[in-house]
Amino acid sequence: MKQLLLSLALLLSFSLMQAQTAGENIDVTHYAIHVNELNFTNQTLQGETFIDFTATANVQQILLELKYLEVASVTATGATVSGFSQDGDFLTINLASPLASGNTATLDIVYGGNTFSETWGGVEWWGDYVYNLGVGFDSQPHNLGKSWFPCVDNFTDKATYDVFVTTTNDKKAICGGNFVETIDNGNGTSTWHWNTPQEIATYHISFAVGDYEVWEDVYHGIERDIPITVYAKPSQINNVPASMVHVKEIAAFFEESMGAYPFNRIGYVVTGKGCMEHTDNIAIVPSVVDGTLAGEEYIAHELSHMWSGNLVTCAEAGDMWLNEGFAQFWGAFYESAVYGEEHFQNTISGKVNSINAWCNSPANWMPLNNMPLDMTYNTNAIYERGAVIVNTMMNYMGRENFLAAMRQYFQEYAYQTATSEQLCEALTQYSGIDMHGFFDTYVYSSGMPHLYAVIKSVEQVGEWYDVTLEHRYQHIGDTHIGQHNAYELTFIGPDFQLETARVVWDGLNYEATCSVGFEPVGVIGDFNNNWLDGKTQKNFMLKSSSQQNFANFKVEATSFTDSVFVAVENHFVGPYDDPLVPYLTLSSQHFWTINRYDFGEAQVTGMFDYTTSTDGDIIQTANDSATLLYRRDASEAWHEIAYTVYAGSTWKHGRFIVDNLPSGEYTIAAWDKEALGTEEQHQAGMMLQMYPNPSADMIRLTWDEPADGMIRIIGMDGRELRRAIFRKAEGVSLSTAGLPKGYCTVMRLGKDGTVLATEKLIIK
Repeated sequence: MKQLLLSLALLLSFSLMQAQTAGENIDVTHYAIHVNELNFTNQTLQGETFIDFTATANVQQILLELKYLEVASVTATGATVSGFSQDGDFLTINLASPLASGNTATLDIVYGGNTFSETWGGVEWWGDYVYNLGVGFDSQPHNLGKSWFPCVDNFTDKATYDVFVTTTNDKKAICGGNFVETIDNGNGTSTWHWNTPQEIATYHISFAVGDYEVWEDVYHGIERDIPITVYAKPSQINNVPASMVHVKEIAAFFEESMGAYPFNRIGYVVTGKGCMEHTDNIAIVPSVVDGTLAGEEYIAHELSHMWSGNLVTCAEAGDMWLNEGFAQFWGAFYESAVYGEEHFQNTISGKVNSINAWCNSPANWMPLNNMPLDMTYNTNAIYERGAVIVNTMMNYMGRENFLAAMRQYFQEYAYQTATSEQLCEALTQYSGIDMHGFFDTYVYSSGMPHLYAVIKSVEQVGEWYDVTLEHRYQHIGDTHIGQHNAYELTFIGPDFQLETARVVWDGLNYEATCSVGFEPVGVIGDFNNNWLDGKTQKNFMLKSSSQQNFANFKVEATSFTDSVFVAVENHFVGPYDDPLVPYLTLSSQHFWTINRYDFGEAQVTGMFDYTTSTDGDIIQTANDSATLLYRRDASEAWHEIAYTVYAGSTWKHGRFIVDNLPSGEYTIAAWDKEALGTEEQHQAGMMLQMYPNPSADMIRLTWDEPADGMIRIIGMDGRELRRAIFRKAEGVSLSTAGLPKGYCTVMRLGKDGTVLATEKLIIK
């Protein structure tokens, strides 16, 4: 019985130990890491680490992390160690008597053995070089400070460091922090000592050992001169100046944007794998310093981590966008200073289109925060989407407000950790802009919003034009309804004047009036393509006979006298206003907005593609007959537009060709051919009959029983040509004299405005 009780007690003790979190009862203040021997043949490391800590509770058992390496001894100053054990990645240290809360002590841990590495991360042996990468993409959690020294390996327990690395005299040991000294041991080895006085996370401290040469420079920062060091192989060192030619400009832009440089030097070291934002000692792959600027984005991205990630670190892996999303944004934003605003806008527009398309897939409907560990380092989920949302945030707040608030945020949380919620509160406090609605929509909700505006009416008031706009909000991939929605709209004037306005609204639908200094011929949402807004977008300026392709749409202009501007918006939702025509189904997945402006004369042809992959919601069998619908703006109903069908088109895929392409909205729709052939459809067809067709001067329209309603005749350009209102009538006659020759659409509407029937009419 006693044996059973003892076994249960041991099992309970083991379970409690496993449930304990490493370092939860201590605060580590300093690590002195001694890498005493590196065996390149056996790929082993022998080390000793001194850990200064303060007890945050009464401590009798300490849990640390150490991966693969075996502990030989544990002693302490300020406490007495009664024993230790290792289980997987955990090192448990027992004290002979409790250490009272608030007291300090130092652990001395001797260890060694083969080191850990994975696909990307850990201690990497690279020929005659060895280095660490502070995180692993496969490991969960990802932190891998534990791969070379015992530690509290998380984001929140930050400490200062001294690192001592002993290696043969033909090699250098490069670490984070300030270089202190090199001690010649008199036996063919030297010990390199580096000190990091700032508190950083365990995954940010580093070492790299090998035959390195150094390229040095100085950046004159806003508060002090900051050394620049790049350690590379001798064969590459001459490539460094050309690849680092803009590093000072990048640093200056980051200081201006985020505040004074927070660490000791701007340092890079070439490693076999990378890139990794170790403090003062950024790991970069050889291709980044190949003598070109091809890898400059990585130079900027990793340097920006000195603020986003190292100075202020995400509190847990689920908020990795605070590190990587921001760094990906800064790694593009620097282009505005180095290469000009247009260059940056082109870069960010490409990211916006890519992530809008990525977010449109149900497989990718996930919040930006609380990210599962297996997605922490997913390029699209965290890096690129994070960058696009940060850029959207900057546009939402205004650039100056955003940068000023970010500088305050970095100052408030310097050398600490932060959560998404804390960032939201900080931006709200420092900018005076309530950011809760933005974070609810873009950070805490799955999917993405679709933001949309269309002109309903234009009224001249003196020298100004009051433009009434209909705004819509729809959240793709979530039931969330956005509050404090903000969106930028650019009005196009008859002489290609451009005027931008911002509209803010709550909820799904909103009608607003903007005063514009000209009568607009079109409106484009997010003209510069800066927002995550549920659509992809591209602006073309056609200057010669050419064809441009974008989002299943092609535009071709010929017979130029001057250039043609065409803006294409591909919305990832179906049209908001369905005409509800019997047996006609509109796409629920996308529609286009096309804005065209001719600076001279040109023949402009638009080509709209449909496929079962992009339009599978409405085109599924041979009974589904695709068609193209159009409307000029919200004042018109959707109707078929005149088109020709590209030769070779089938029910599965094809192309509609629209000559003299008008501005407006377009969507794919499908007729149900099987239903059209039934008796039921015959009765529906009785809702509108017309003759003669074609018509030269007069047309008679009839239906099956007396009713109230309206007849509208819509031309090929989407404009209304004729209208007739009727009461208790079974038919009306309309003059077609003077109407433009060609195809038009006749619509019968009920008294409530519902479209009851449409028919094609040819005017001769």
